[in-house]
Amino acid sequence: MYSIYGIINLIFQILNILIFIRIVLSWLAPMTRNEFTDVVYGITEPILRPFRVLIPIGAGRIDISPILAYLALKILRFVIFYLLSILF
Repeated sequence: MYSIYGIINLIFQILNILIFIRIVLSWLAPMTRNEFTDVVYGITEPILRPFRVLIPIGAGRIDISPILAYLALKILRFVIFYLLSILF
């Protein structure tokens, strides 16, 4: 059973790291396109897009969708672990 918890935890950690990498990329090299950035953007965009719809970025505003996505991933992880603890 520990392996299921470990795999789920690893998936959430990887997603959080990729969101952080995307934040850094948007600050340091916002217009850079290569295979690495395509992978990072390809994985994180479906996670961030719903939060951008909720709170669109206006002129001069900061994109807070990564913060909201991080919190949502934390809540989702908690719910999944809670449900697994009930089932097993």
